[in-house]
Amino acid sequence: MPDAKQLFDLTGKVAIVTGSTKGIGRAMASGLAQAGASIVVCSRKQDLCENVANEIAGETGATTLGLACHVGDWDAIPGFVETVVGRFGRIDVLVNNAGVMTRPAPMTELDVKKWDYTIAVNLRGPFLITQAVLPIMIKQKSGSIINVSSSIGRGAYANFIAYATSKWGLEGFTQNLAAELRSSHILVNSVEPGYVATKLTGFHGSKPESVTDVFVFLASDESKGVTGKMLSSSGWKSQIK
Repeated sequence: MPDAKQLFDLTGKVAIVTGSTKGIGRAMASGLAQAGASIVVCSRKQDLCENVANEIAGETGATTLGLACHVGDWDAIPGFVETVVGRFGRIDVLVNNAGVMTRPAPMTELDVKKWDYTIAVNLRGPFLITQAVLPIMIKQKSGSIINVSSSIGRGAYANFIAYATSKWGLEGFTQNLAAELRSSHILVNSVEPGYVATKLTGFHGSKPESVTDVFVFLASDESKGVTGKMLSSSGWKSQIK
C-alpha cells in the first residue's frame, strides 16, 4: 500500500517545522517535502538550518528555506514569520516540534531553571509561534497546526514533572485552540509519535522516518474536518474515523 507521501499531495503548501534539523523534525520536514510542500527548516543555528534545508531540497526537489529561530524568544519570532511570508507569500502548515527534556529528577530536586527552560521551549514556544502565524492562516481561511506531544503528556511518569507538565499543557493548548478556531477552517491537532530513536530516547526505538505519515495526512486537504484530535503515529487511521 502506498505511504502517505504518495497518497496526499501537498503541492503549493508551505510548511514550517520547528526543531527540524535532526530526529523526528528532520524526518517530518523531509516527508512533507516528498509530498510536494515547500519547507521552512527551523532551529536555533542558522548554518545548520541552511545545511539541512539544502539537503532536503537535494533529496526531494522541494523548495526549502533554512531559517534560524528560538521559538521561546518572542523578540525573534515576528521577524522569522515576516521572512517566511516574504519568501513564500503564505503559511499553510505549522508543526510545533521543537522540544527539550532535561534529566529525570524527583520534584524535590528539580532545579527551577530547568523547569523554566522546559516550559519555555515546549509550551511557551508553541504558543508564541502559533500566535504569530495565526493571523496569516485566518486571512487565508485555512491552515493546519500540528503539535508534537508525547506519551508522557498523556499519562503519569515519575520524575518527569517538568517535561510531563509541558506536554500535558500542550494537549490542553491543542484542545482549546481547536475549539476556538473551529469556525475558521484552521485545524489544530496533536500527535504522539511513540518511542522513536532520537537523542531524547538515547537513540532507541523506531526510525524517525517511520512515524511521519500522520503529519503528511494532517498537512493535506484530505484531513479537512479533523481537528481537536489526540492522534498517535501508530493508530491514527482508526482514530480519525
